[in-house]
Amino acid sequence: FFTCLFAVEMFLKIIADGPLEYIKNGFNIFDGFIVTLSLVELIQGGASGLSVLRTFRLLRILKLVRFLPALRYQLVVMLRTMDNVAMFFLLLVLFIFIFSVLGMNLFGCKFCDTRDQAKIHKGCKRKNFDSFLWAIITVFQILTQEDWHEVLYTGMSKTSPWASLYFIALMTFGNYVLFNLLVAILVEGFSAEAEVGLLFDWLID
Repeated sequence: FFTCLFAVEMFLKIIADGPLEYIKNGFNIFDGFIVTLSLVELIQGGASGLSVLRTFRLLRILKLVRFLPALRYQLVVMLRTMDNVAMFFLLLVLFIFIFSVLGMNLFGCKFCDTRDQAKIHKGCKRKNFDSFLWAIITVFQILTQEDWHEVLYTGMSKTSPWASLYFIALMTFGNYVLFNLLVAILVEGFSAEAEVGLLFDWLID
């Protein structure tokens, strides 16, 4: 039903504005892309793997930005701070890389005893530092504070109580310092925009 509704909307817009005017709007191109994929999926009887792309329809809610100036202002400020946010994410990736390698050196192949055939048969826990991929996933999970204390207790029981220093450093610098830095970047962006707006109003007056 919604696919047909969006298709009718697309064709009415093309008829009303013309093809050239239609493609000048980025939202129209986005809508046409999603509708085309949906129609192709319907023709193929839903057997296509393109159905997952229909989730991008949720981005149509961004059309509300036209009617909400406050939300549009916030989005503009966030877009202007994307360069600083990109540097923050680069720093976060470097931080995760360092602690993943350090975790592999400290806890690699210690969370699960591969010599015990019974444990291998039952399967080891997903949270481990046996490989670089799972080390990254484990560090990321600790940063999200999702069941991180289990990793802490496992590391302390398999190595020594001093292993808690690794998790304290990871939580302190990763979860508090870095993420507070992200908040500071966004607050600085809004403060700078507010100062520019006040200066502009003063010049006008």
